[in-house]
Amino acid sequence: MSLAIRPRLIVSAPFGNYVKPAGAVATLGTFTAERRPGRAWRILKTVRYYPRIGAWVNKIGLRNPGIEHLAERARGGRLDVRDKLVSVHGFTADDWYLLLERLAELRPLGVELNMSCPNIGHIAWPLDLFERAVATGLPVVAKLPPVRFETMFEQALAAGVRGFHACNTLPVPAGGLSGQPLKPVAMACIQRLFELAGARRDELRIVAGGGIRAVADVDDYAALGVHGVAVGTKVMNPLYLVTHRGLAAIRARAEEALAGRPDWLPAAVSEPSRAHP
Repeated sequence: MSLAIRPRLIVSAPFGNYVKPAGAVATLGTFTAERRPGRAWRILKTVRYYPRIGAWVNKIGLRNPGIEHLAERARGGRLDVRDKLVSVHGFTADDWYLLLERLAELRPLGVELNMSCPNIGHIAWPLDLFERAVATGLPVVAKLPPVRFETMFEQALAAGVRGFHACNTLPVPAGGLSGQPLKPVAMACIQRLFELAGARRDELRIVAGGGIRAVADVDDYAALGVHGVAVGTKVMNPLYLVTHRGLAAIRARAEEALAGRPDWLPAAVSEPSRAHP
């Protein structure tokens, strides 16, 4: 994508696999090093909507066809990743390194490090993950958990990561909670990120995600100083497979409210480091 400033609206993974509206950036994934089958069954078995609180809960657990599936489609010309963010998660250090290696080859618009998922039972990462991600020469966005993210954020910032997505789903006994109840949690997370950044706060590029369903939600996040907004459960409706009309007002308001701010996707390193072959 040649635009100096990317569209301000992002469709979060996994919804970006299916919903790719014009004037927005789709996030593909989340991909893991190995195939994790059973997605359709886990959706039917675990996804539930709670209308009284406007929340969705799921326990899908990063079910996906694996990074090699994405690589084969991209190499075969069946999928263009140059205008898409690709989200990845590693269960081990070797997983993370393989994922970064594949993305360095594919050269997507950027890489999202999905740093947590309440359905996989752990939050861990190799100490050099963020340095290796920056060394790919790709723009990097770290998607943070809604709780206990401080150490992760500080390590990422020290390694040169400036893009952050706040935040992932909230862990609850039934799985991961998203939708309207996540919004105040995400807002608190964003405020804390700016505090932790201190003198570097102007270097941050923040994507806000959590409970965005209407124009007013965009305004609330814009008031915090974010640079982009992400929708997820907003598009959890089969209608979005055939029409994106329901995103028009949110997309227009995001462009208006965030106009003049730096791009939410941080600049890539011009020459990838060779420290990690």
